[in-house]
Parts: sequence; structure tokens; C-alpha cells
Amino acid sequence: MLNRNVASRAGFLGLVFWAGFVGASLAQEARYPDWSGAWLRRTNAIFDPARPQGRGQNPPLNAEYQKIWEESLANVADGGQGNNPTSECLPPGMPRMMVSYGLGFEAVITPKTTYVIQDGPVLEVRRIFTDGRKWPDDIEPAFTGYSIGKWEATQKPGEYDTLVVETRAMKGPHAYDSSGIPFHKDGKVVVHERISLDREKPGILLNQTTVFDTALTRPWTVNRTYYRMADPVWREIICSEDDHQIRIGKEPYYLDADGLLMPTRKGQPAPDLKHFGGGR
Repeated sequence: MLNRNVASRAGFLGLVFWAGFVGASLAQEARYPDWSGAWLRRTNAIFDPARPQGRGQNPPLNAEYQKIWEESLANVADGGQGNNPTSECLPPGMPRMMVSYGLGFEAVITPKTTYVIQDGPVLEVRRIFTDGRKWPDDIEPAFTGYSIGKWEATQKPGEYDTLVVETRAMKGPHAYDSSGIPFHKDGKVVVHERISLDREKPGILLNQTTVFDTALTRPWTVNRTYYRMADPVWREIICSEDDHQIRIGKEPYYLDADGLLMPTRKGQPAPDLKHFGGGR
């Protein structure tokens, strides 16, 4: 069966390659690294891969947001989804999308923009602008945020090897991971990244990520490792096609195979049916 995503991906990449040809003169002045293929993780989908999931993440939350996280953990333990917006097919957004989900992500490098295409659970396209632009006075928030980067040649002059990125204007609802580690509601989180290939193993991509968030008592730095799949077969993933998670008001329910609502936790109240005949 023809992949339904082939045409849309081909069209998008056509535009990307066109942008690359436009900047060909710039490309002749410096060499860019080979980040082709799909980049996948080998750990659980957690924010800090060096620590256990859940409470083992031990995020440096302040007292107010530690309480919010504790409530999320309790809800998950009770069968709920907690503070995890992706359970309702919302995009993970930044910085969570860089955990690498589903089929992994693809990085497409042009002189003016590096594109990060994350294929699951929701297709997200992140643009990292490397054209020397300044920060706009007003930025419309987006799940992927607004990213400005700069290439560095740390080993050989004229050969870029490290992409340094700052990302702002990430909108919610979002969480650090599925346990519901919360971001501050002020929306002022800033993310710094240093992304480069491992010097000894070009099949490994390294990403040092530091989050500056007023929900935290200090900046939170984690180190991620991605493994290259050289010849990936990309598939289309549409989260809402087989989504059984239903939210009515503030309560999440589960839709079973017969199309009937089921509770997600013990003692969960039924939805209010006052607008339907026979409802209370």
C-alpha cells in the first residue's frame, strides 16, 4: 500500500531542498555535518534518560509545582492520565518532542534553517533559524516554540559540528514527560541545546539540554543520546485515528471497543447528562 505520508513529506522536503539551493553560496563557505537518517532513543520516553522514570526523575521543582506534580502522580496511580496533555493527542511540543517518539526524528540542514521533523505521536515540524536573525519583539507561542541557532566549528575551521540553540515562546498545555512534571504557567520557559555528533561514533547524536523555568529551583540540565537509523521507512502516524481517550469537562474517560464510555479510575463519577433526555 502506498504510504499516505509520502506525497506530503516529498512536497515538504522539496521546499527544504529548494531553500538549500538558494543558500548554496553560503554552503560553499562552510561544511555542515551529516545528520541524515532517523534518530531514535533507546531509553524510556522520560525527560532525563539518566534517571528512572516517575519519581526517579527527581526534578528540581519548587514547592508549589512539586505539589502539582504529586497530584499528577496520584492521579496516574489511580488510573488517570495526570498532567499529560499528549494523552488527548496534543503535540508533545518543546522540549519534550526532543525526547524522540515513535519513529524518531529527521534533521534536515540548510544554511539558513535546520528542520527537525518528529513523526510521532503527532507530526511536528520544528524550525531552527540559523540566518543570523534577532529575536522578534512579539512571538506568537507555538508548541514547538521559536528557535534561533548558531553553528560552531569546534574541531576544524570551516567545518561546522555543533548546533547551539535557544528556544522561547513554547505554549501549553504541556509537560516534561508522561508523569506530568509541570512547566510554570507563566509561559516564560527558555530551553538551551548543544547538538552534535559523537566525535568517536558518527552514528550517535548528542543533545545537552538545559531548561530555565520558574517552576524550577535551578536550571535543569539533561544529556540525551540518539542512535542513527540510516535507511528509515517513514510511516504516517495520526494520533486521533485510534484515540480511545475522551475528556468530558475535567474528567478523562476511556472509549471501549463497543464505543461505550468506561471509567479510568475507581469511583470516577459518570459524566453529567443534563442536556440529554433522561439525564439528571
